[in-house]
Amino acid sequence: MMITTEEQLQKYVDNLREKEIRKIALDLEGDQGMFHYNHSISIFQCFDGEEATIIDVLKMGNNSTLREFLTCQDIIKVMFSCGNDMFMTQNVLSCTITPVNDIAIAQKLLGMPVNLVDYLNIDKEEKDGFQRANWLARPIKPTLLEYAINDVLKLLEIEDNLITQLKNHGLYDEYIKGSRAASEKKYATNRHELFVTKFPGYPRLPFIKKKIAATVWIFRELLGEKFDCPVGYLLSRKALADIINSSDNVAVAIEREINRDRNSHKRLGMSLIKSLLEKAAQSPYIPEKPVVRRRQL
Repeated sequence: MMITTEEQLQKYVDNLREKEIRKIALDLEGDQGMFHYNHSISIFQCFDGEEATIIDVLKMGNNSTLREFLTCQDIIKVMFSCGNDMFMTQNVLSCTITPVNDIAIAQKLLGMPVNLVDYLNIDKEEKDGFQRANWLARPIKPTLLEYAINDVLKLLEIEDNLITQLKNHGLYDEYIKGSRAASEKKYATNRHELFVTKFPGYPRLPFIKKKIAATVWIFRELLGEKFDCPVGYLLSRKALADIINSSDNVAVAIEREINRDRNSHKRLGMSLIKSLLEKAAQSPYIPEKPVVRRRQL
């Protein structure tokens, strides 16, 4: 079944409750900065033990019914290694997914290899290829839909087997506790301030370099927003480090790095670079030098 409207989604949720289904398998597919600047969720794929369903988020859009479905407490969502799904959901839909049973946590508790491909009869490289596909294109290719559905068909069965083992080892409560903690973790981020953890070597930089690094990082984000382009395609993290360590003016260093190996008709002009650098420098996320107070005798 394919759901493309909020009304259809509400009927699907109502039907789950009418059938007294309290647990479904859930996964999502989307774009995490491979094709566009902003992250996007394409679909959620679900399996209730009887029927597989695709929720076309890209077509339907974010809405209260979708958020209610993802957070309703009477339907447990069985997922595998849900961290990235939580990241995407919190940053794209501004909600989490709860309650979750994460079978990767069960595998860890049982000392098993954390993987799903062994259960799906699919090669890992083939699975990686499907995950890197352009899920934003419409109509969705039949091969992608088949992959998406197959990704959730066995999750409930896998979890049932793992739960039996967890209970035999007295680990079931720890499984539920760990799964709930995974859904409560905060993944929402402001990409303009991620330089603190993502810029190469940032914690070890002297203050003036930290300020330049923050400016260059935010410049890259502004440029990605302007051209709706993944920022890694514009300037790699290595290029960012080279820029702040260059003896040249920052704008000159950026112009050199960003236009490296770029065709003449695609080269970025210095006026645009300087304009966005100036805007980046005025960002409230640029670090301010801490005030050192002298100890009074």
